[in-house]
This record gives sequence, structure tokens and C-alpha cells, in this order.
Amino acid sequence: MKRIFLILLAVLAVGCSSGGNSGTDDSDAVRPDSDEPAVVDGDTGDPAGDSGEPDGDTGGSDGDTAEPDGDTGDHDGDTGGPDGDTGDPDGDTGEPECEPKISGVKIATYNTHLFFDTVCDTGNCNPSDFEEELSTSEYSARVAWLAEAVEKIDADIVLLQEVEKESCLADLFDATGGDFDAWYLGEKGYAASVDTGVLTKGEITYRNKHVEQIDCPECDGGKTTFSRAFLEIHVKLGCREIIVFSAHFKSKNDDDSNRRLAEARAAAEIMERVARDNPQALVVLGGDLNDTPGSEPIEILESSGSLLRVASDLPVIDQATYNYHGEAIAIDHIFQAVNASGHYVPKSAEVIKNSPSYYALDPSDHAALRATFSFE
Repeated sequence: MKRIFLILLAVLAVGCSSGGNSGTDDSDAVRPDSDEPAVVDGDTGDPAGDSGEPDGDTGGSDGDTAEPDGDTGDHDGDTGGPDGDTGDPDGDTGEPECEPKISGVKIATYNTHLFFDTVCDTGNCNPSDFEEELSTSEYSARVAWLAEAVEKIDADIVLLQEVEKESCLADLFDATGGDFDAWYLGEKGYAASVDTGVLTKGEITYRNKHVEQIDCPECDGGKTTFSRAFLEIHVKLGCREIIVFSAHFKSKNDDDSNRRLAEARAAAEIMERVARDNPQALVVLGGDLNDTPGSEPIEILESSGSLLRVASDLPVIDQATYNYHGEAIAIDHIFQAVNASGHYVPKSAEVIKNSPSYYALDPSDHAALRATFSFE
């Protein structure tokens, strides 16, 4: 009996040892990270079928080395916020009410004028050529000069044109000394491209270059594309949603007015659609549109009834952003989609330039245009 009793005790001891883990199951100990990236790319692809940006994009990295979807890193300088919502254990991904909300925002557009770097990508960088190859000291001076211009512009969001590379915009971002939280360049990717970009406070949550084909009944084949990326950027700033477009329509050098008409029509359609889909957001377009008030492309935008050209309430001479053969003209514009959130503060549009009679903001040959928008 004693032997049987001892055997029973041993069996009971082994059973308790093997079955004693009564805590969390091993399958729950490490939960897989299923969070989505904070920044969403909306690129619909160019005519060649490219559905977005190349994964090997080596532009100025923000230090994010991996995203859950396998992307090897974000190179747009978007440094605001984590890549994903970590969520509650119960799966509730809702966020608390964001407070306090900002009451207004200043948005500007500025053509930097051929912001090239120290590398001659085309192999043709003579004085008479389009691309310019700067020395290291010349490039550093240019970056510093542009940073001074951006400081003078004094806006929360600056829409930029004619920036060659992501590295150029990253250097400008750094030179502003923390005035902005994120940047992005709508890089077209060919040698000596001068592209549209943005410097912004807040967090970039979505971006779309709009490099798809657009309707152009006047063009051969009935189609064309924006001459530079029609850059759509969604920003969360001070608990407000702001959607901006940075545009640079076809230049009048080697003019193609039909393409500029197509760009204006497509820009109006895209803005109206985005405003309709995002009524809670402030929706603003800014850029070098290479045409003046009263021209057909600008009339297409203004006559839609849903877009307001913000400088239209200023005297004509005070709208001018460029000196064309001695004539002060307005070719840089800001439009707001009036059917979405926010409103333009009347008479707040201002041309930022070196002096009252000098229609440029050095080192560019363009002046900047800034306007204030209110959410109240």
C-alpha cells in the first residue's frame, strides 16, 4: 500500500508540473503588428503603367527603415507621427477628439527658379544649357538663400516649384531650422527635372503626384499629362485637415497653350472632386500657372463657381508676381475650393517680394504669394 501511495503522489506531482501554466496562451504572448502606414500613396501611375514611386528611391530619408507593407523606407521627409496606430487590446482603433484646433493657417506658393544641385545629370551644363551645375559652395549658398526667402514668406505650408531633386528639398528643409515638420517632392525622375514640392508644418497623411493622363481634345490623340506632377498632399495640422495642391503648368517657353488648357481643366476637376469627397478639409491649390487673370486657363479655374482665386480682391498691380520684359504680371496663383471647409480671409493675400517695385523674391525670378485661411 505504501508503495502504491508513493507512486500516486509522484504521478500527481508530474501532472501539476506539466499543467501549471495557467496564464496567457503562447499564441497571445506576441501579437502580430498589423498596423497600416500613416502615409498613403495615391499615385495612379504614369502613362507607362508605373503605379507609384520606385521602392529603391534614395532621396532624403526620414530615418524610417521599414514599413509594415514591406516598403523599405519613406524618403519624403515626413517626420510627423508614428507609422501606425498601435491600438487597444480590444481592437478599438478610434482616436480621442483632437484639441485644441487651430483657427487659421497661412499657405503660400513660391517658384524657387531652377533649384539645381552639384551634379550635371544631363551632361550638358554650359552657360547656354538648361541645367546648371553648381559648385559645392554655390549650392550651399543657394540653399541658405532660399531658406531666408522661405523664412520671409512666413507660412505654415509652402508650395514649391522648380526643385530638381529630393536631396535639394531635404537640404532646404534642414536649412529652415525646424520651422517645418515634413516635406515631399513630386519627383518625375528624369534628368534635370524641376519638380513640384511642399514644406509643411504638421503631418503628411496622403500624397498623390497625379501623373496619369488627362483629357486634351485639342491635343494629338486627345490626351496629355500635367507637365509637372500635380501634387496632392493631405496634411493634419493643429487638429485640422488641409489638402493642398502644388502646380506648375506648361511654360510659355516652347509654348503649348492647349496643354495648359488641359491642365487647368483637369486641375479644376480634381480639386472639385477632392473637395466633394472631403468636405471637412480646407482644399487649396497654389503654383506657377504660367498665365494671367483673364487668360483662358485661369478663366477655366475661376469660372467653375467652386474655386476662388484669392488675390482677386487686390488691385491688379498688387497681384503681380513676375516681371515679364518690364511688365509686372500675375502668373503665380492660389485657389480655394469654396465648397469644402474654411474660408479665405479677405484682403489677406500678399505678394512677398524684395521691394515694392521689384517683382521677385531672391534668389528666384518669381515673387511668392501668401494667403490666410480661417476655420472659424
